[in-house]
Amino acid sequence: MSTNTAASAKAPLWNWKFILLILMTFLNGAAGMMTVPLVAKYAMALGAELTTASTVAGLMSMVSLVVCPFAGALADRVSRKWILVFANLGYGICLCLHGICTGIPMLVVMRLLTGIFFSVCSVTNIAFASSFIAKERTGEGLGYISLASIAAQAVGPGIGLSLASAGGYSNTFLAAGLFSFGCIAAILPLKYVWEQKSPSAAAPGKRFALKNLYAAELTCFMLMAALFSSGNGMVSTYLAIIAEERQIANISLFFTVYSVFLIAIRPFTGKLLDRKGVFIILVPSFLFAALGMILVGVGSGLGIMLAAAVFKALGQGNGQPSIQAHSVKVLSRERAGVASSTVMIGQNVGNALAPIIGSFFVKSFGYTAMFCGFGVIMAAAGLLLILIQSRIEQKH
Repeated sequence: MSTNTAASAKAPLWNWKFILLILMTFLNGAAGMMTVPLVAKYAMALGAELTTASTVAGLMSMVSLVVCPFAGALADRVSRKWILVFANLGYGICLCLHGICTGIPMLVVMRLLTGIFFSVCSVTNIAFASSFIAKERTGEGLGYISLASIAAQAVGPGIGLSLASAGGYSNTFLAAGLFSFGCIAAILPLKYVWEQKSPSAAAPGKRFALKNLYAAELTCFMLMAALFSSGNGMVSTYLAIIAEERQIANISLFFTVYSVFLIAIRPFTGKLLDRKGVFIILVPSFLFAALGMILVGVGSGLGIMLAAAVFKALGQGNGQPSIQAHSVKVLSRERAGVASSTVMIGQNVGNALAPIIGSFFVKSFGYTAMFCGFGVIMAAAGLLLILIQSRIEQKH
């Protein structure tokens, strides 16, 4: 048995603290996902036209792109426990206040504030959770944490839509706020002592430096995350449109199949990451993700689209969380915040820009060429970035 495997077997993972971390992650994710399908409709109910409503709904991603680096630096300078307590408090209050908005300007302000607190929570969640997981089991532990996020993404929108139908928008936003307050209840029992052990990390009282806002050594991983999230953004934006154009019924099964396969394989991927390293996961992940994009591009029936969902789960669904977990392992524990935020910069860039850029290609070449072309680019660029990063890590 290898040293890593032996150490991994001795390091405890499942205990009441880890269960609270999973609960915290689920509640935080569900709070946001409950409101995602409602914001645009709510804005239109307040009098906005479709374009304005869509812009309002996308404000959180734009805010996150700006806030994430500062959230990562903050998480490396201040107690992550109390950051999460106050960020979830602000997040919950903002979600509750959505229900009393009387016009678009007030809703815009709420979305901007919500985006700030959401970004701080998202970055700090990973850094905070990593403090309770043995380093040799970081991949496995954060793999289970990511499953909580996936579960929230799977059930959150349905809960939100059901509550909105039964009790209206205001009650739904109130319920989402209560989910965020529930995070605080899960966080408070966790004993957490913030320590500054590494001279390379951001010491309290010192001014921000570029290395505290962005981890340059993770640039290749940030770009890999941008590739994965770009594919995810394109699929999320255009899949329903393609299905309608090609007369493919029950396309919602795509996301069901994706979630089921991801939940089934994610724990094994985390263990593989801890034992064999990230690159053995990333090479097939980019190839599978690229194949999934190509199948979406050429798919003319539900069967091909569901096959694309499987490859998307094997690719983007495994690759992106593995990048996040490995980045936390590469840097010291004291820099877990900037590690998390650096990778999330790539995720936000892909989610925000890829659908917009893709729209120009759709107008000129059509959906098939756009998806297939991006699939080829994704495979080539991903493998090149893996080669560069592996050589960088070998030198160090």
